[in-house]
Amino acid sequence: MIEVIPEWWPNRSNSTFINSVNYNWHIQKLGSEGKRLLLIHGTGASSHSWFPLTEDLKLDFEILSLDLPGHGFTKALTRQRKHLRNIVDQIYNLLQEINFIPEIILGHSAGAVIAYELAKKLENIPYTVAINAAFGQFSGLAGVAFPYFAKIAAATTIPARLFNILANKQDLVQKLISGTGSTIPSGQLRCYQHLFTRPDHVDGTLQMMADWELGDFLDQLPRDTSPIHFFVGEKDKTVPSHISHSWARVISNSTLTECKGLGHLMHEEDPCTVSSILKKNFN
Repeated sequence: MIEVIPEWWPNRSNSTFINSVNYNWHIQKLGSEGKRLLLIHGTGASSHSWFPLTEDLKLDFEILSLDLPGHGFTKALTRQRKHLRNIVDQIYNLLQEINFIPEIILGHSAGAVIAYELAKKLENIPYTVAINAAFGQFSGLAGVAFPYFAKIAAATTIPARLFNILANKQDLVQKLISGTGSTIPSGQLRCYQHLFTRPDHVDGTLQMMADWELGDFLDQLPRDTSPIHFFVGEKDKTVPSHISHSWARVISNSTLTECKGLGHLMHEEDPCTVSSILKKNFN
């Protein structure tokens, strides 16, 4: 099924599809015989978002990246709710099936939530590295309006088709990415534009947003002792930096690095900064 992936797609030669009960997973495996590193992207992205970083890490780590359920090229075989617990259980089952037990899990944004919850489920309790972790709920008007909109949008194909039309305008995608506080390479921007023209990807993103609820997760965080390192982009316009700073003070086994001048997609705009800290502290 690799033919569904464009010829120019990052790390396409490392792509594999794994059939499970509920999903046909798209994964990419690459790297050395170093520590096992699992990469979990954020909402609306795919494994492509790790490409600049893996170029710096593939000589030092054995790497597995995946497309989250309904994202990128991971296709749902049955209609599944995308609650946090369901996503974690599905990834856990995939890791057991392919016999890849990570020693480090690197997650971005909402992917950092999945990474930390997954780490607690694995017996070896891998170290979680969280880039601009979305450890919070929407506040104010967005806390009421946005989840409600997402639930309506996820119940119909109209938004996906509309976004498909709009995403063909490159300036729209550029504005969406710029709104994160990051400036990313043109090749990465091309990948996002391709994803946003795929109704399945847009539908999967909307479904995840509609099902996303972190009440229990956030309530548990003050009692968690699993190790976590927060990476924070000073210019992040999507997840305010104070969220990671606040949780780093609350979670007992946590550390934090703030990167000046970087935004929400810091691993795409300045992969060398992220990789150097990873290799120094976790290799």
